[in-house]
Amino acid sequence: MIKNLVSPFRIPVLMAVLVSGGFYGCSKMDMPDEVISAYQRAILINPDLAEAHYNLGLAYKNRDITEEAIAEFKKATEINPNYKEAFFHLGILSIKQGRWDEALNALNSAIALDPSVEEPHIALARVHTSKQRYRDAISEYEKAITINPKNAVTLYNMGLVYLKENDAENAISTLRKAIEINPNYTDARFDLGQIYFDKKMLGEAIHEFKKVTEINPHHALAFYCLGLASYAKDKGNVIDAVNAYKGSIEIDPANPDPHFQLGLVYSDARLFDEAIKEFSIVVNIDPDNADAHYRLGKAFADRRVLDKAITTVQKAAAAHYNIKNPYSDKRVLDEAITSLQKAIEVNPYYPAKYFELGSAYSDSRVLDEAAYALEETVRIDPDFAKAHYGLAVIYDRKGMKEEAQREFLAYQELTNACKK
Repeated sequence: MIKNLVSPFRIPVLMAVLVSGGFYGCSKMDMPDEVISAYQRAILINPDLAEAHYNLGLAYKNRDITEEAIAEFKKATEINPNYKEAFFHLGILSIKQGRWDEALNALNSAIALDPSVEEPHIALARVHTSKQRYRDAISEYEKAITINPKNAVTLYNMGLVYLKENDAENAISTLRKAIEINPNYTDARFDLGQIYFDKKMLGEAIHEFKKVTEINPHHALAFYCLGLASYAKDKGNVIDAVNAYKGSIEIDPANPDPHFQLGLVYSDARLFDEAIKEFSIVVNIDPDNADAHYRLGKAFADRRVLDKAITTVQKAAAAHYNIKNPYSDKRVLDEAITSLQKAIEVNPYYPAKYFELGSAYSDSRVLDEAAYALEETVRIDPDFAKAHYGLAVIYDRKGMKEEAQREFLAYQELTNACKK
């Protein structure tokens, strides 16, 4: 999103002499209703006074009475086709209303009357960006920068347009210029850090994210991204990543993402109690987060708390996660079967779930159910080689030799094809 459009033309508001009451107008903070009434009376006296229509438009604009403001600015331009300020405000309000073609026409008119003012170029760049005409947007930003080379906001917005064009090099260069002008420009530094991170320039990304957190210690997302970049750069050094994620959590404890990433770091460090705590927070915040349920179950399993692991694996399966049942203990197979059945209820067209269910039934020696589950697997995905092999084993156990041979041949054909 392009932000912080600079304020419009810095010109004194032209005040029409209101003959009817001798009232000259007042600011928005004073008596805006009286201002509007006064200009309305002035227009009744002289309908062809462009300045009165313009100033009435400003009064409406200040009160967010948008349609009436647009009508007055249009009237001012009809009376005076050289009224560049009226064209500019008409363009700004048209942008606000999403009337891009009207905005384009109004702003082009303002620029044609005076191309030396930066604000219409900036506004026109917004219009081009919204229409995905990125080269045109960049051209307008370049004109604005030529007029005012020290406008960091314009450089920042141009950098974002380069990013939309997937031109990372020019985006980096432009954002750096914005930061040179304003070293405390956190938006520019944060977006620059994201570009560096995407390009695997992790040292540079860490530098920018860290600067953002120093300038704004309440920037939760910068702490989170700092954690991502720090851990991606050096998985052996978990301290920086942990501190960064904790910083993000302290600011925004309801965001599940830093909790999840912190859980991953703890799991990799084999700090399973801490990992369990973080993944538990994630599933409390987001009960449908299948990956978090799975990671929580795995952390319990790694800590050898199998009863809790089973429960979380069930939840993960119900949330569409492709779970591989890692447990061979006979006492957990019934729970695994229940979990996989629930997963199939949620998504009946997912062959991997039928395959896992067939494997669980096979381990439980429930051969008919195992065969049915594996048959459903190959019905949905005829190229599922392991399911054909599993069926061959089941059919052989049931004494169905011809069927077993058929499935084994299918398995061989698929595996040989993969080797070619």
